[in-house]
Amino acid sequence: MTKVQQKIGLKALMSQYCEQKGLSRADFAVRSGVSGSTVSAIDNEQWDKVSSAMVARLESFIKNDSPESVYNTADFDSVMRLCDAACAHRLMIGLIGDTGTGKTTALKAYSCRPNVFRVTFEKSMNPRQFFKSLLRELGIDFEGNVNAMIARAAHEINMKERPLLIIDEAGKITHPVMLYLHDLREKTQSNCGVVLAGMPYFRDNLQKNAGRGKEGYSEFLRRINLWHRLEGLSASEVMYIAREQGVSDERRLKEMSSKRRFGDLMNEILLDKVLKNDI
Repeated sequence: MTKVQQKIGLKALMSQYCEQKGLSRADFAVRSGVSGSTVSAIDNEQWDKVSSAMVARLESFIKNDSPESVYNTADFDSVMRLCDAACAHRLMIGLIGDTGTGKTTALKAYSCRPNVFRVTFEKSMNPRQFFKSLLRELGIDFEGNVNAMIARAAHEINMKERPLLIIDEAGKITHPVMLYLHDLREKTQSNCGVVLAGMPYFRDNLQKNAGRGKEGYSEFLRRINLWHRLEGLSASEVMYIAREQGVSDERRLKEMSSKRRFGDLMNEILLDKVLKNDI
């Protein structure tokens, strides 16, 4: 593929991404962290103004923010229903499951819908960095103190029709960010649903700190209307996915049937393909 072909491919990816999420080009520029002039150059195929490094950066952004291969497993369907319920009834829902159970894959798929905003919390984030990330996801380039950022985010969320805020890796949320999230929920609860997704220790830690009387934990825990834990893959789901991925050897299918986490299964399938030189 030539560099020009790669850039034309990026234009198509960008258009598809914006269409799926109902974004304007200005929204895309803010969300991806690039200038409006760069997005305009891509749209107008002014390739001399778009470097190969920029192409790689935007391709990576779109790929990381887009769903991988999805299968309608029981867990996947339950995540879709939970997100629907959060939107329809403006609930705050806790979604928990071990790593590799497909939480992020399912949430990425749901976040392709308009007015769904997904932010991944990173352990190193301070409150200002977190709300900067949220504002960027909302398509807003805004500077200010944390309280001003919360107020601006709440205003933007309340302007949307049936918005949903998804916070992935919620188990890593620090105490200061949790207190600020309490403020955001106060300002948006009449209009916005929230899904908090994390490892099982997310709920355990909230309950433990609430029991110790640590500031804000009891109030935050009470705001979570319901919890749902992913169960993992059934044996029949494993067999179906493996066959769809090209695994036909009955011995290998039997070995894989004990896998309950989607990530573990896909790693096994990848290993098979590598050993067979299929990739």
